[in-house]
Amino acid sequence: MMQVEAVLQMLQPGFSVAAIAAKRRNKSNPWFKRGTLFRSVVDVMRRAGTPMTAREIADVLVAGKAPEATRKQAVDLQAAILAALRKRNGGTVVGEGAPARWRLAS
Repeated sequence: MMQVEAVLQMLQPGFSVAAIAAKRRNKSNPWFKRGTLFRSVVDVMRRAGTPMTAREIADVLVAGKAPEATRKQAVDLQAAILAALRKRNGGTVVGEGAPARWRLAS
């Protein structure tokens, strides 16, 4: 990084290298590929037939998966499910109450 900083100083003196933001790496989900989580959630909700919380859905989805979920992975999965459900609230799914119990829209 020092060499990059030296070259930048040669080309443009006074350039602030500290202002360059580090690239964030996205962590992939070990159980669901990109775009398949919500479809899996809808499938679980169809099979259940009753309104479910995001935690109940996450527990069903992780049950029996090969790499056992750590506490943090389970919480992250639950947050991802909740974000997907909230994004589609009023369309495909409907959330009611607190904590929200989600059901498929009619």
